[in-house]
Amino acid sequence: MDLRQLEYIIAIEQEQSISQAAKKLFLTQSALNQQLLKLEKELGTPLFERRKHSMIPTFAGRVYLNTAHQMLDMKQQTYKIIHDISNEASGEIPIAYTPEAGSVMFSHIYPPFHALYPNITFKIFEARVKKMEDLILQREAHFAFIAYYEPSKRPELDYLDMSAEKMILGLPATHPLAHLAGDKSWETFPPIDLTLLKDDAFILLSRETRMRDMIDLSFAHAGFHPKVLFESISTRTVINMVEHQIGPAFFPQSYVNPEASMVYFTVAPFFKWMRGVAFLKGCYLTKPEKYFIALAADFHHGVLAEGMGRQMMPGI
Repeated sequence: MDLRQLEYIIAIEQEQSISQAAKKLFLTQSALNQQLLKLEKELGTPLFERRKHSMIPTFAGRVYLNTAHQMLDMKQQTYKIIHDISNEASGEIPIAYTPEAGSVMFSHIYPPFHALYPNITFKIFEARVKKMEDLILQREAHFAFIAYYEPSKRPELDYLDMSAEKMILGLPATHPLAHLAGDKSWETFPPIDLTLLKDDAFILLSRETRMRDMIDLSFAHAGFHPKVLFESISTRTVINMVEHQIGPAFFPQSYVNPEASMVYFTVAPFFKWMRGVAFLKGCYLTKPEKYFIALAADFHHGVLAEGMGRQMMPGI
């Protein structure tokens, strides 16, 4: 097998399109199509079902792609181990994080990382958790900084916990029930019966987010479907709407601001999620990758400024 040919077929699988895969590979559409036709002729069977707007793997295609992924994984892992053994501190690390909290983290930990590994560059994917997990499974990102709760973990991935936080309900300070929060709700996060808000219109995070799964479970636990004012992919947009006294919303504890014009609660079943890093189960992490993850852990623990990160994260 030609490894480039494997990369071509995997790109078609990931993009579900000859034209999009060709753009990704910097090939012409005609050249990539000829490569696919040549392989299918060699194997004597179609690898993709050609539909109007997509390319779907056939059963034979799925068998071929499974082996293709394994072979490219073996190549990648072998090269990573050899580079690590030879102390080669150069190359590219593809990582994924959220465009909000993740980008803030990266801006803090990149300077100390770059000071130690100036010849390593990053390929950045900014996405929501569910998409980031797919990027790892598609071997496009080596690891991703994500949030998760125990039932949401995917068996194909390993997770390294960094910091836990609660799911918070924010209520506008002018809301009739705001007084139930008492003093310093940004510290105490008192519980509230969610059914008291069944007539409110909520601002909700998009279903693309992991937290929306937790939010929906909270409404199911309370026994009602919420009225939805609108949904947003952006946590910051949701919080801004609460601050502008538009309506209640759920968001992670790390976004709590004592100065904001809102009060904070928790609701049953009192969900917590973990911020951490996810990577393909059994994958090899190089010294630079371990150091980058260690810096991220220090950032989440609030000790980055003290020690500028540890040289290695135990247990990785």
